[in-house]
Amino acid sequence: MAAAALSAVLLPAAFGSALLPTAFEGGRAAAFEGGRALAQQPSVRAHLSAGRVAVGERFALNVEISGAQRTDADPVPPDLAGHARFLTAGTETSFTMSGGRTTSSFTYRFWYQATAEGTVEIPPVPVSVGGATLRTEPLTLVVSSAPAGAQGGGASGGGGAAGGVESVAAEDFVVEASPDAARVYENQAVVVEYRLFTRLDVPFADVTEHPSTEGFWVEELARGGPSTVVRNGLQYRSLAVRRVALFPAGPGQRTLAPLRVEGTARLPRQRPRSLFDQLLGDMDAGLFAQGVPVAAVSNPVEIEVLPLPREGRPATFLGHVGTLGAAASVDKTSVETGEAVTFRLVLSGTGNMRSLASPEIAFPPELEAFPPDVGDDIVSGPDGLRGSRTYEYVLVPRTPGRVTLPAVEVAYFDPESGTYRRARTSPLEIEVAAAPGAAGAGGLSAGSAPVESLRDDIRFIHTSEPGLRRADRSLFAAPPFWIVALLPVAALAAAATVRRRSDRIAADVSYARARRARRIAKKRLARTRSLVRGDARRFHAALAGALQGFVADKLNLAEAGFEREEVRRVAEARGAAAETLDRLFACLDRCDRERFAPSPEGARSQAEALEEAAALMDAFSREVGS
Repeated sequence: MAAAALSAVLLPAAFGSALLPTAFEGGRAAAFEGGRALAQQPSVRAHLSAGRVAVGERFALNVEISGAQRTDADPVPPDLAGHARFLTAGTETSFTMSGGRTTSSFTYRFWYQATAEGTVEIPPVPVSVGGATLRTEPLTLVVSSAPAGAQGGGASGGGGAAGGVESVAAEDFVVEASPDAARVYENQAVVVEYRLFTRLDVPFADVTEHPSTEGFWVEELARGGPSTVVRNGLQYRSLAVRRVALFPAGPGQRTLAPLRVEGTARLPRQRPRSLFDQLLGDMDAGLFAQGVPVAAVSNPVEIEVLPLPREGRPATFLGHVGTLGAAASVDKTSVETGEAVTFRLVLSGTGNMRSLASPEIAFPPELEAFPPDVGDDIVSGPDGLRGSRTYEYVLVPRTPGRVTLPAVEVAYFDPESGTYRRARTSPLEIEVAAAPGAAGAGGLSAGSAPVESLRDDIRFIHTSEPGLRRADRSLFAAPPFWIVALLPVAALAAAATVRRRSDRIAADVSYARARRARRIAKKRLARTRSLVRGDARRFHAALAGALQGFVADKLNLAEAGFEREEVRRVAEARGAAAETLDRLFACLDRCDRERFAPSPEGARSQAEALEEAAALMDAFSREVGS
């Protein structure tokens, strides 16, 4: 739009008076009339970026609306299930100047990816404009089994030349899922990397749909930085958008659904060279670059999970698959009876260390053993997880003498060799001496030493005198009795209040809409907040819809016929301030402008608009009441 306006100013100056007769008639400035979009009869049409695509290629369905500045509601993309998967959507506005007249149109562009060959009959798309419903003509799409890019059709993910920008081929924006193994044992790590390959200028891209990982223990891994690679003879910028270690919980065939990535690519417009291009030079590409939404989905991942063999499974097997080593130590080798000793067992290796269960250790009966404290020191590496799990047991010797702590054995399954192995510690010895004042071999103190708390989660029986209560005190004099007795009465009163409110909501539509307006507005703002840093047009369309829906619900007006004069009249009668209404309408006007001519502030402007809308809702709600 800015380019068209600038050309209208520079071109007459560059080419002299040859164009002046079309701009001036009889000394009057008819250009002002031509610069104003004259009334047109609304019309819609649909066209495809390519009528024939290959399986895996992306294509765009364009719905163009002429003779109107906006639609009553965004059209719904048709469902092409069985032949194509919907990816994302975007809008574009264009202006045409011819014969002193300016005509405008805007296009909804829906991106799909072909999934199965066949002939697809695309039904008419209904579009609501000015209170009337218009329908596009039906279209036919042919999806062939030829590999993507082999047909020479130039199917574009960005709509091709239909949008006035360079086309986006299927191989320009690709997401690929790569598992490090296709066959693993249950609880064995399989590392899956989702990597984005692009030949476009994509300043922003994000994962919008994660595959379900039901049946797996999931550990996110470090992704690494971007790199430059060569694929199929073409140079790409590559970035791992996700790396994850999956530990299957049981045997069987598992399928990971595709991961979806959406972004915005900066593409230069396709325009013939002119004097205007020569004046701008290298600035032309950046000045006229257009942000085009792009999207891609990864390939599904098939994983075969094998069961662990039952033959030769040791009794000390805890379910760990990977590698494992064991080490044991004590903080003291010489203690007195009643003195605590810390026994530390460290199991280290690779695999799902966080799910490792506590081993069974048969401590001698001369020791009182408490449940262990468990700590992890686990990091992610190129091949998955590795680290250690530490178990700390508090042991209290009760009798003097030499005590031997048994060796600890933990079995694990080694997937490299397909066999069970054992990690084993060495036995340890502790010399226990009788504490001063001990009563014989029993190790019990003859004195009246106070009982000590060995651990925070263990409490001994209270040795102090218990509290006493008078036996002749009546139950009816106790406050808890009356609290319990009156509780059903209070519950009955609360139920009656809720029932009256429900009856009023069912009978009074205006009251019901006003009561739920705030809740619905919060949900709409939450959905709008998720669009920040995304497509500015979609964001401001959602924000305007949230504001209009909130005001319509509070005033019990029809949202489809949102007439500002009617809104102002009803709102002022309900007590709304004129200043608040002016701010509300100004915010809606800014949303309309941003839908068709986004400002360069980007995400910061969107965040400020979201805060302003929330403040306006609060102020409007306080002034008009519930």
